[in-house]
Amino acid sequence: MIEFDRPSQQFRLLLSTSQRLFRKIDPTRNRLTLRARSLYWLNSATQSVLYEIQKKSFQHELDHIAPETPIFVLGFWRSGTTFLHELLCCDLRFGFPSTYACLNPAHFLLSRRWVIPKDEHQVRRPMDDLRYSWNSPQEDEFALFLLGAPSAYEALMVPSLMQNVERLLDLDKRSAEDQELWWNTFEYLLRLLTLEQKKAMVLKSPTHGFRMGTLQRRFEHARYVVIERNPYEVFASNLKLWRTLVDRYGLERCSDIQLEQFVLASYTLHQQKVWEGTERSRAGCVAEVRYEDLVKNPIEQISRIYSKLDLGDFSAVLPRLEEHLASVASHQRNRLRLSRSQKEKIDSLWGEIIHRRGYAWPEETVEIYDA
Repeated sequence: MIEFDRPSQQFRLLLSTSQRLFRKIDPTRNRLTLRARSLYWLNSATQSVLYEIQKKSFQHELDHIAPETPIFVLGFWRSGTTFLHELLCCDLRFGFPSTYACLNPAHFLLSRRWVIPKDEHQVRRPMDDLRYSWNSPQEDEFALFLLGAPSAYEALMVPSLMQNVERLLDLDKRSAEDQELWWNTFEYLLRLLTLEQKKAMVLKSPTHGFRMGTLQRRFEHARYVVIERNPYEVFASNLKLWRTLVDRYGLERCSDIQLEQFVLASYTLHQQKVWEGTERSRAGCVAEVRYEDLVKNPIEQISRIYSKLDLGDFSAVLPRLEEHLASVASHQRNRLRLSRSQKEKIDSLWGEIIHRRGYAWPEETVEIYDA
């Protein structure tokens, strides 16, 4: 396990958010140096000023805009939500939160015209080498977190919050004030995105699965696309994801065992919440897809989703869908590794889910070793 003396990168938080998170740091695990704290204060103060300027600049438009009901892409982290989101966003009738908007929610309406170059520069994600740019579809959870909403991504900076999985992930376990803060922040972000694009949004965040009940209460006619993937792959890929992000942004030291326990518990909770939400949903508003089927035949699976959710004429989006698929055809999936003891923990805690979903050990993608 690699440990650094301080976080190597910073989120662009509002000042109130960063100060609140600093107060949650476990002093026995602290890796926030005085210099890093000062830089965070300066960055957060700047974001807060820009937030107020953006809000006041567009206040009249924001007060009078009426966002359409979003389409939500649900799935646990590393289940293929990014791939599915990008395919659905090929339809020009729909909008989506861009990477730039999600990482700069305090000012993206003001700044994107000067910051984003005309020639789209792509970089690779550190956890899986997927290419993305400022204009790529992104998780709205990052924007909610940076704007101060209660969020699972607080744990990227303060990993000790992972110890209470339900409080971190289940909005219903938070206080009434936190729940209202989350909704107000979400509604504000949705208004910003609608003002920017004038379209119904396709929103993708693994965290939305934990709050599917909240979304159903707030959006009576929302539609959901739920993706699942082989749980063994999901576990191994999640360990890499969370280790990468915590090492980059964490203000505390965090052990591999802590991350492992968090992934095991949060996956079970996510499955429960999505299953409950799916059971109480109206007919025709939830479509399910397997990552393995989506990768094997994406056009067939997206066409089926369009039919299930009544999303309109699929033939109109087919050319753009084929163009996007051609652009990502060279991507190679990571070869993952799990220890034999980790597999035993998965079998013990997720065995019923694995059996019910009909999954088996993925020999072609996950290597097992003795440890």
